[in-house]
Amino acid sequence: MYSKRLHPKKGLCLAALLCFNTHAMPAHSLPGQETIGHSTVDTTFTAPNDWAVTAIPFKLYGERQVNHVKINWQPLKGIQSYKVYRNGQLIGETQGNTYDDYDLKTDQTYTYRVDAYREHQKAASSATQETRTFTYSGETALYDNRNGRHLRTTPDKPSGFKIGKTYFSYRLHRTHKNLNGKEENGWLLSESESKTGLKDSWSKPREIAFYPGVNFEGIGFHYNKKTRKVVLSAHYEDQGGYTAAKIFLAQITPKGGIEIGTMERPLGHDSRDQSLFVDEDGTAYLLSATNMNSDINIYRLDETWTKPVALANTICKGQHRETPSILKKDGTYYFFSSKASGWYPSQTMYASADRIDGKWSPLKEIGNNSTYGVQFNYVQQTAGTRETLGLWGFHWGAQYHHRDPDGTFTRISPATFNRGYASMNYFRFVEFHDQYGIIPVQNGRNLTLGATVVPSHAPGDGSAAPDCITDGSDMASSPYFKSSHYPYSLTIELPQPSRISEINLATRLVNGSETAYKYTIEGSMDGQEYQTLVDGRNSWTVGFHILPVEDRSAYKFLRLNVFQIINVHNNHPATWADGIYEFTAFGFPL
Repeated sequence: MYSKRLHPKKGLCLAALLCFNTHAMPAHSLPGQETIGHSTVDTTFTAPNDWAVTAIPFKLYGERQVNHVKINWQPLKGIQSYKVYRNGQLIGETQGNTYDDYDLKTDQTYTYRVDAYREHQKAASSATQETRTFTYSGETALYDNRNGRHLRTTPDKPSGFKIGKTYFSYRLHRTHKNLNGKEENGWLLSESESKTGLKDSWSKPREIAFYPGVNFEGIGFHYNKKTRKVVLSAHYEDQGGYTAAKIFLAQITPKGGIEIGTMERPLGHDSRDQSLFVDEDGTAYLLSATNMNSDINIYRLDETWTKPVALANTICKGQHRETPSILKKDGTYYFFSSKASGWYPSQTMYASADRIDGKWSPLKEIGNNSTYGVQFNYVQQTAGTRETLGLWGFHWGAQYHHRDPDGTFTRISPATFNRGYASMNYFRFVEFHDQYGIIPVQNGRNLTLGATVVPSHAPGDGSAAPDCITDGSDMASSPYFKSSHYPYSLTIELPQPSRISEINLATRLVNGSETAYKYTIEGSMDGQEYQTLVDGRNSWTVGFHILPVEDRSAYKFLRLNVFQIINVHNNHPATWADGIYEFTAFGFPL
């Protein structure tokens, strides 16, 4: 089922995400100890039943071969290290929950697993996942996740809903209209049609309906193959208010009119952030934030998808989640949502279940603590011979108190799934290919994973050891470094001299008191003489910093100097909110 959805706060989403076939084996976690192969497993430690690894192939910027693999897994409490295996052979060890495997043969299938170690004893073994490297030919579009710009485009492709031999496109937008001699502010629903679906082929919009004195959010259009009609879904409010909390569900007949099925609270429950999910059998469900945004209700809809007929489930009780979205992958349902944090980024969380009306897992983190500087919007499959999936999020820079010069745009995070576990990753660029869908593009090798870190001052209260900033783990529950004195510095020693192409900085979020860090990043070959690479003393970025490095010199040491931490809402000092989750440098070793 094809659908288009607008974020509750505005804007059309632009897509992309990744997933590959999985072949899983159960995790080991039985009482006592047992021998698996030649290893002794300490099974007094209990890993979750869905503890699994995901693996996604990616390329480095400027290459054509997609012959590197990024491996992820859910971090486990009480575990000190993880060993990563490819085709049964140990390839590396790390403390975090990610690892890059470089320079593989192309057009080969690789199987990955991870073993968890506690006190030098293996405590658990993950379910495995297969993935395949490849080389591609032909044109690709190239998208920059730093600022939402299309660096390269491909020939126009059809858009809209193809119904019979005609493409249809729908829009519901705010405008003014003269009604009986009076200028009214309202929402205009219109339809355009095209024989080809290409950009310059659309007819002049035909007005279907006009709704004055109301407000719509979370607007989405969905094609119902059974009724051959297009369903409009939205959160409906009275103009200027936020207490009506109603759902708007209607079906549009192509070249015809609109029939409203629901314009009230679904089954009597308040409803705000919402979306539609259509299952493989054509059954549609409405996901709705309810109980003053405390819970998520899932309603089963009738065959027209315009009327709730039953409350199928209530999940995330008391969790205050918004932008709800569901995906079904390999028979498992995955629910995603963002935290209610206004325009600022938040940690995306997800849950999984075997049945929509069954028991869902507890919420789990995905991505990083700020979802790489965005608010999660939804998850969607991208067209292509090879199925790819991704999470879309909005960087609401135009709405920030200190406006981001790049404004508001979409960031696309390729995603992978395995046995109820979901992972997503930041890549500086994503390419779009007709056959391979989304191709993740990393801006160099990860130079800092596991690197030594030396602080200028001792850690403060609540801080982890300084090497937590290079362990590859930066979710909201991950350890972070907090200094005992300000200003302070953190010096990272790279394994070998390298050219730096990009630096990412993940900083702590305190919702409602979001902070901006005033800093510089320097490079040195000898650890004595430093050159400024990034000057962030005027930065107002919140949560996740994507920092290109233009200097082409080689460096062995990188130094982060933090001068101030400022509350972006009131411009007051906020050193109490300090926390560096991760410092990642990408580039090329010499």
